[in-house]
Amino acid sequence: MALSRRGADTTALGGFGDPPPTGVPGFLPLTSGTPAAEALPVKELSEAAADVLGGPAAADALQYSGVEGTPELREWIGRHEEVAAERVLVTNGALHSLSLVFDALLDPGDLVAVEDPVYPLALRVLGRSHVGYLPVPTGPDGLDIDALARALEGGARPKVLYTVPDFHNPTGATLPAPARTRLVELAETYGFTIVADSPYRELRFSGEQVPQPSAESDAVVRVNSFSKTLGPGLRLGWIVGPRRLLPAVTRLRANQDQHSSTFTQAIAARLLTTPGLFDRVTADARALYGRRARALHAALHTALPGRIEAALPEGGLFLWAKVLDDDPDLHTARTRAHALGTDFGVGSHFSPPGGTGSPAHIRLGIGAVPEADVATAVGRLAEALRPETAR
Repeated sequence: MALSRRGADTTALGGFGDPPPTGVPGFLPLTSGTPAAEALPVKELSEAAADVLGGPAAADALQYSGVEGTPELREWIGRHEEVAAERVLVTNGALHSLSLVFDALLDPGDLVAVEDPVYPLALRVLGRSHVGYLPVPTGPDGLDIDALARALEGGARPKVLYTVPDFHNPTGATLPAPARTRLVELAETYGFTIVADSPYRELRFSGEQVPQPSAESDAVVRVNSFSKTLGPGLRLGWIVGPRRLLPAVTRLRANQDQHSSTFTQAIAARLLTTPGLFDRVTADARALYGRRARALHAALHTALPGRIEAALPEGGLFLWAKVLDDDPDLHTARTRAHALGTDFGVGSHFSPPGGTGSPAHIRLGIGAVPEADVATAVGRLAEALRPETAR
């Protein structure tokens, strides 16, 4: 297993957060990880905002709040996560959570175990800490626990392991329950902290739910967000941490922006505490994403017969596919895809320093393209990937 001590080269992670190419009518972004507009509870949030501003505590929602978040929202998150509310810190989204946790745990030169391939924006956050990386292979069943164990037995000593255990970005894989248990055991044995980032957990549209890494362990920090369920514009996420870590994270938060928007927290809490409403919102989202995932999977095999290998995910927003052509030039193909009116993520953009580079792989998002347009988007993708035009 490769081991790197250099910081993340964020310039190699292009294509994430960039605006779509202009001048192409009807651009259909297959690379996008944004939630579907149709899945966001616009009406429900509007009604919740009106209730907050029209209620007797309207002025309170416009005041400062505690560093940890409002009691109502922390209590709901605690019930949702099956932990005490005092174990919850409300943040400005999952990346903010990761930034706080990494700043609290890491020093320059520390070793961090990361998935290979990995969510690249997490590397950008880690890069500020000037850490080294231990890439751990990640495949159809998620993080390769055997490979991690071999590295640990061989002397590797990461301080942190970062993972997306549910519907992994980019592969869409979910780490099985026995592997999660073993991962926690390894963390407790070798003294590292698992940072489990699960923004897609509520978006399972087939199969059985897998228990989260146990929050009873002092070696586990869980991070989540409302970005994929209520909307990224709310900028609301949370940390569920062990009691040993929360004071340090809270101090860091107090020295930065004090707290998340009290008004936004009040709106979210009003929606979330309306009986059955969050369950209905997420159920509708799961049904929509399930239809889009099946449409995308079918269209790939229709437009690229024998030329692509892709498993249908059980949830989340991504499908990870392998182009079976001999040594495909995916960077050139991506440029051509832009001109044709679509996009995809090149596998090498998801490789950590010292990783394999994910040759011949592409990431496709299922959130931003309506089901009726999926076949058109995949047709453009197939044209971009034609060997005689992609080189």
